[in-house]
Amino acid sequence: MIFVTKATISDLPMLTKIDSKIIGNESRKSKIEKYIKHEQCYVASHNGTFVGFACCDTTFFECCFIQLVIVDPEFRRLGIAKTLLSYIEEQCPTPKLFTSTNKSNTIMQQLCLSQGFVKSGVIENLDEGDPEWVYFKQIR
Repeated sequence: MIFVTKATISDLPMLTKIDSKIIGNESRKSKIEKYIKHEQCYVASHNGTFVGFACCDTTFFECCFIQLVIVDPEFRRLGIAKTLLSYIEEQCPTPKLFTSTNKSNTIMQQLCLSQGFVKSGVIENLDEGDPEWVYFKQIR
């Protein structure tokens, strides 16, 4: 079973380790730490092991925006990202929830659509040749 809780600062080393498996370095450590300190980071565990995390904030036009959804590659396809999105939706402090992903990230696109998000727009020029697709979900 997958459990999601609010991350604490003591979780930072493990979350950074999971993130580095995805991006190849610890360059987002201070960003993750900031989300934890602002109580905007949620960690997923499976059988007592940290397997993923997600971070969100309300800096996107005062709406909740899921900034990161990271799942340890060894634990993919178990519903961890889906569980993290559902948890954030339940905790969402605004009536609108947004997230985004690159055009090349078809797995995240499929996840968004399966969770009831709709494509809401495109941002060009963030990553060369790989536009960012924005997704939206009405919460209440």
